[in-house]
Formats: sequence, structure tokens, C-alpha cells
Amino acid sequence: MSVIARALDIYNKTYSKKFLEKLFLGTVQWFETVGYIGMTLFHSLKSLFTGNIDRQKFLEQSARFGFDSLPISLLMVSITGMIIAIQVSLEMVKQGAGDYVGMLVSVAIVRELGPIIGSFAVISLVGSSMAAEISTMKVTEQIDAMKVLGVSPVNYLLAPRVFAGFFIMPFVIILADLLGVLGGMIMSKMIADLNTITYINSVWSGLQVKDIITSIVKAFVFGGIISLSSTSIGYKAKGGAIDVGIATTRAVVWAFVMILLADYFISWLFFSQESVSIG
Repeated sequence: MSVIARALDIYNKTYSKKFLEKLFLGTVQWFETVGYIGMTLFHSLKSLFTGNIDRQKFLEQSARFGFDSLPISLLMVSITGMIIAIQVSLEMVKQGAGDYVGMLVSVAIVRELGPIIGSFAVISLVGSSMAAEISTMKVTEQIDAMKVLGVSPVNYLLAPRVFAGFFIMPFVIILADLLGVLGGMIMSKMIADLNTITYINSVWSGLQVKDIITSIVKAFVFGGIISLSSTSIGYKAKGGAIDVGIATTRAVVWAFVMILLADYFISWLFFSQESVSIG
């Protein structure tokens, strides 16, 4: 065996080679997933503009995004508002800054925590089940049977879910934001005995229209991300039951990561100029 062949044999057994292989495969998989999501969005838009989207399925998926996910979303965001109030209200009242408690809670909830926590709740409940449902249909060849029968999977399965996520999510987040602010008001009263009128006036003076618009934009984008990642990754599943679990996990992880990235860019877009002008 030559020196080069021996060196290659030793290198093939090292952790460095395994790491580089996993890095390469992960990069390829990342680009493939981005491509799947882009193609799903393109075909869904085409279905919408040509009027071929299944309206009944759209209504069903809208109810799924809205009514089914509403209890857990409202609960999580309202508890988040309570936690913020517990941590800051008593100390701020002691320092004579009770007039700013409502402002702090409302801005934190509406700008950031409401959309993020609400979206995470929807991912856990709706996104995971959606990915599991579509991936199961794919590996059991139900989608292939639909194609044989002349039914478009895009019009019947993907597009209704995608646009339900885009259009229903803002309503969920608006209600969740409201419950989060109210939860902060209740705890501020209980913990620091803060006057309710003082809290409400603080909310009105601190919360701007820009904050509400930002929350709605985030909800719109996050809803689309959840539905796109769930449908795209579920639709590309292959194999058996194990692969359904893998596809579901990947869809949830992708939704989490993409929402955080989108949150960063939207926040930068809306508030970076504000910070520059202050500086």
C-alpha cells in the first residue's frame, strides 16, 4: 500500500471526515428544503391566481389555524404577560414608575412576545400535525392515488393550508396580544395594587400604531412560514413510519428557526431607523 493510499485510509477513519461529510450533506439538504418551500409557495400562488384552490379545504384549514389553535395561543401569551407584570410591576411601583408598567408590558407583548409565543404554540399544535398528516399521505401513496384520479395535490392539499396560515394567523395573534396585555393588567393589580386606569393610560400612551402593524406583519409572515414548512417538508417525505416522524421533526425545527430569522429581519426593518435616529 502506497503512502498516499495509507494516508487516505487513515483520514477516512477520522472524525474530521465524518464531520465534513455531515456538513456537506446538511448543506445540500438545506438548499433542497429551501427549494421545496419556494416551489410550494410558487405553485400555491399559481393555484390562487388561477382560481383553482379548493375553497372548502381553505375554510377547513382556516378553522384549524384559527379556532383549534386559539385556546393554547391565548393561554401562552396571556401567561407571558402575567409573568412580565410579576417581574416588573412591584419594583417599578416602588421606584415611582408605576405609570410605565402598562407601556412596558404592552410594547413587549405586541412587538415581540405575542407573535413569537403565539406562533410557537401554533407550530406545536397545528404545524406538527399538518406535517405528519401530509407525510403520512405521501408515504402511504394516497397522494399518488389523488394524482391518478386527476385531483391536484397542490389545489386540494397544499394551497389551502398555505393561505390559511397566511391569512388567519394575524387574527390569532391580535387576540393573543390583547389577552397578554390584559394578563399583565390583572397581575399588576394583584401584585403591586396598580390602578387599572393608570395601567390602561400607560398602554395607550406607550403603544403606537407602528407596534400594532409590526405585530400583524409578523403574524402574517410567521403563519406563512408555519404552513409552508409543514406542507413542503411533509410532501417530500419518503419511506415509512420512521420517515414520517423525521419529516415532522424537520418541519417543526425549520419553522422555529425560520420564524426567529424572520423576526430579526422584520424587527430590523421596522425599528433599526428608529434606533439610528435616537443615536
